[in-house]
Amino acid sequence: MERRRAACAHRLEAWADGVVAGLDAQEDVERSLSHALRGDPSLREETAVRRADALRAAALGLGPAGCAVAAGVSHRMLRNWQEQDPAFAAAMTAAAELAERERERAAQAETAAPGLGPAALRVVLKAIREGSVQSSAATLGGWSEQSFLRLRRKSPEVAALLAAARRARTKKADRRGRPRFERGYRLVRVDEGDMGSSAGVGRSNGGGADGGGAASGSVPGGGAAAASGA
Repeated sequence: MERRRAACAHRLEAWADGVVAGLDAQEDVERSLSHALRGDPSLREETAVRRADALRAAALGLGPAGCAVAAGVSHRMLRNWQEQDPAFAAAMTAAAELAERERERAAQAETAAPGLGPAALRVVLKAIREGSVQSSAATLGGWSEQSFLRLRRKSPEVAALLAAARRARTKKADRRGRPRFERGYRLVRVDEGDMGSSAGVGRSNGGGADGGGAASGSVPGGGAAAASGA
């Protein structure tokens, strides 16, 4: 009996490690496809992808901080994008309103709100992997601390995923429980006009939740290269 329980626990742990390892799989595939088509993506293209991720998260009911985690940028950078681009700000507002209408319809139908689904759990796991404490990560996903504790107790799979996210941490957790966004950099191409249209993207990563998401610099030939937060 004990051997069987140990084997089940091992399978659950291995499954959870695999899920956490694949959290960025779709993003990695898109980057590989982009590289196959055009080489390193431009800063404009990188920003567009991250903004799309933020919009999707907002449409699924995540708050501003959760949308920033989903997009892989700091909360401050997401605010800067909205302040500097009225069209993007309007799109974020519309996405949030769509999520609110879905919550209202879900409440009337007595079904689960769409925000508290896989997208929200993905944000929680990413935040924990990047250094957040569980209570802060749960808030990013739209759960209260107590409701998330109940979910963890109810679901062995969720508990295993949380443990796997902690094992996957590559940096010491911030004692304040904030995401660190310290997964390194990768090169993107900066074309003429990119730095103006994507203001705020080309700053040095500050290492905290409100740090910038990329560092830029000149390269030979009159162009520029940027190292985007991965």
